[in-house]
Amino acid sequence: MFKKAVVAVMAFLAFGLFPLAPAFGQTTLRFYCAYPEKSYTGQSTLFFANEVARLTTNQVQVKVSWPGKDVKIGEVFDAVCQGELDGYSGSLVYFAGKMPEVNCQWLPFNWANANDAKDVLINKGYMNVMAEAAATHGVTYLGALSAMNMGFLTKFPVAKIGDLKGKKIRSAGGILSEEAEALGASAVDLPAPDQYEALKSGRLDGTDFPWYAVEGYKLSEVVSYLVRPALHTPGVLDIIVNTKILKSLPPDQQQAVRKAAMNTMEQSFALSDARDEDALRKAESLGVTVSVIPEFQLVKFRGAMRPLWNREAKKSPHSAKLVEILREHLRKSMGVEQ
Repeated sequence: MFKKAVVAVMAFLAFGLFPLAPAFGQTTLRFYCAYPEKSYTGQSTLFFANEVARLTTNQVQVKVSWPGKDVKIGEVFDAVCQGELDGYSGSLVYFAGKMPEVNCQWLPFNWANANDAKDVLINKGYMNVMAEAAATHGVTYLGALSAMNMGFLTKFPVAKIGDLKGKKIRSAGGILSEEAEALGASAVDLPAPDQYEALKSGRLDGTDFPWYAVEGYKLSEVVSYLVRPALHTPGVLDIIVNTKILKSLPPDQQQAVRKAAMNTMEQSFALSDARDEDALRKAESLGVTVSVIPEFQLVKFRGAMRPLWNREAKKSPHSAKLVEILREHLRKSMGVEQ
């Protein structure tokens, strides 16, 4: 009887006084997402967070911060490198001044569709090179996300390069502005929330933006044409984590975080093409006309972009490898010299 009482007391001490003991080993990773929670990327980031929790049986949790909270977007890369933030999901193109290799995945006409992009990223070694480049900054490249098709949405039809000459096209700056300018347009660096009024007032003739924005951002009210093919089919975003933070986790949890990112990538690219086709149908139903660039003209578009490809290849040894991977892919899969 005495022994049973002792056992009962010990059990009470172990589980009654300290019911949260199993949570003592729980780790929270602080990730910043560059886009709103309800966006496709925001939802992918939440999917990643749920996968991390599932694969680690809740021992690792991902807490997501959204735009406008905790840190400014321009400070995010340094914050992850320094461990002030644990990770980031969104485009690294905002930080091309620090990591120029990211520009390579935004070179125009570099793959045909989401499956094609995923093949390059995973099977052609592209992500391995990106991981090497990221490692020089103390961060681990976990995976990529589809940003869906992104290209010109305009007030005028586009079937040849001359159609863009002198037109004012909104872009996000950096390489995206340089793409518009390579085609003869005048690039206007403008935040996405400001483009509707600028298009409505006539200060802009078009924008370089994802197809789904025709409905989601109500751009069907201020543009008349969707230009096909898009410049980016699809655009590719990134998931990174501070390497020291990742390596501080037990090996099985490190692998779980990596697996969660790859699962998220798989889901994102699996949904990408269907989402683009849906966006295209909705755009047409809203009165936006699809303006198709003929193949013989597309050759000229590619030629106009070639100096941009050449310049990016010279920015770093890793950039040179990435551009060569893309060029080799285009040669073998499409018979295209870029």
